[in-house]
Amino acid sequence: MWESYAEQLHSADPEQRRQAIIALANSRDLAALRPLAEAFQHDPDPALRELALKAGRYIRRYAAPRDEEEAQISARDRELAQKLLDAATSYHLHGDKGRATDTLGKALSLNPALRKETFVANLITSLTGMSVDEAMPLLTHPDRRRALIGRVGGKRRLQRMAEGPGAESATWDNVMVDFVLYALVVALSTAAILIFALDAVRDLIESAPVSTVSSSDLDALFDASMVGMMLLGGFYGIYSALALALEGGAIHLVATFFFGGDSPLVYLYRRLVPFQTYFMLAVALIFLILALSGAWLTIPLVMAAVSLGAGYWIARLIGEVYRIGTGLGCLTLILGGVLIAVVATVGNLLLTGALSALFGS
Repeated sequence: MWESYAEQLHSADPEQRRQAIIALANSRDLAALRPLAEAFQHDPDPALRELALKAGRYIRRYAAPRDEEEAQISARDRELAQKLLDAATSYHLHGDKGRATDTLGKALSLNPALRKETFVANLITSLTGMSVDEAMPLLTHPDRRRALIGRVGGKRRLQRMAEGPGAESATWDNVMVDFVLYALVVALSTAAILIFALDAVRDLIESAPVSTVSSSDLDALFDASMVGMMLLGGFYGIYSALALALEGGAIHLVATFFFGGDSPLVYLYRRLVPFQTYFMLAVALIFLILALSGAWLTIPLVMAAVSLGAGYWIARLIGEVYRIGTGLGCLTLILGGVLIAVVATVGNLLLTGALSALFGS
């Protein structure tokens, strides 16, 4: 029955080939693995190649043991071996021959009968450059497998993959743009707040019953101070961007090292920096609104409440980025701050000691 579907895999119509792959999977016939392996290797449509791979996995998982050797293997070992074989296939597709060899060897150790499948035999030959009979003793023996992994180039370091909103745009180029925008927003917001405060002070001086400062002197002082405030805002913007980068690095270290978080640093920055940019805009806007309304005494309380809310959202963001939950995200944020404080304290002590030794000598 499956032979007709195997012929249909060579049809020029992609829909016909897709139906054939599905039919072969539903047959659960181990003999259908050979044409599915050929479709996986040679079909021009990437989606159909992926479908053929899934069909092969489905047949291996649900087909009955085909011989006495496989019948003696427990269902649990067959299922685990299949998962390892799937992982080996994925590693091989991504060019990691070391990990592919390791996981394939573990799969064959659990279920040696897999070597009889055409797809697995081709994978063995492709990874080792040997025949199946030559490679099996090396793949299934832990020490020999380690030596074989070294011969094929060793295991590549696994790269953390970003998962979540905006993960596809988590690149260092985008992060650099985010930091520049953040520094610019902080600089402009700081300068605006300082200039507004300076203007309020000027109004108080001008409205005073007795003032020893002339109008021209006040204008000159205001103009000079405004330039200074803008320069101060620019410096604070650069300083804030560097501080945020350091904070992100500390958070990443704590999340990955202590709590097993699994996400690249670039993704944390891609989520954290824009949030902080919007937060700074909100802070500046709230300050100006409260100042214009004359509610100067409420500003500290409102800012404290806003900061607490921002802390919660940052903790939640950390939990989402590293998939560790909001609770551990909050703890990560706290420990990250402690780590920065410790590093800063040690750095100050070292610098002080070095300067003391230098001038003391």
